[in-house]
Amino acid sequence: MSQITLLLEQAHDGDEAAWQQVVALLYDDLLRLARCANTSGRPNTLNATALVHECYLRIAAGGGEAGIGNRSHFLALAGRAMRQILVNHARDRMAAKRGGGAEHTTLDPNDLAADREAEELLGVESVLEHLGKEDERLVHIVDCRIFGGLTEVETAEALRMPLRSVQRLWARARERLQNLLAA
Repeated sequence: MSQITLLLEQAHDGDEAAWQQVVALLYDDLLRLARCANTSGRPNTLNATALVHECYLRIAAGGGEAGIGNRSHFLALAGRAMRQILVNHARDRMAAKRGGGAEHTTLDPNDLAADREAEELLGVESVLEHLGKEDERLVHIVDCRIFGGLTEVETAEALRMPLRSVQRLWARARERLQNLLAA
């Protein structure tokens, strides 16, 4: 058993310090995921540190330590949470763009780029919702692989699926995403 798995077991038993150690040990991984999930680096988008902190709050508020079994499972949940946070941020940005009671001003190129990025993210979210209606497992695979940054082996471990099934579903998810995004 890995150190993280042992700490998660201690956290399941109510050891708050163990949960904090898990988060500390995985912080760099979470930061890497946040940078990958939010690649623009533009000043008007949610930065990686803020994304990690929002992700932590979301996992902790959901009683995260009680249901997480290992590092891969933690990162899979973090990837899904980051996607949800980014989508909510994009929705808020687009709502503000459409009025939201704000005074209208001239937009600079960074604002325009951030708006385009928000629209693209909402488009991807729409495609993922459609994909989830076809097969929810495909969305879980995408969350793990793209938003969670997990390898195929880690994805299989996190989702408690055979590696070959993950490989097959990942290939199908990529194909379906390409078709849906091209439409």
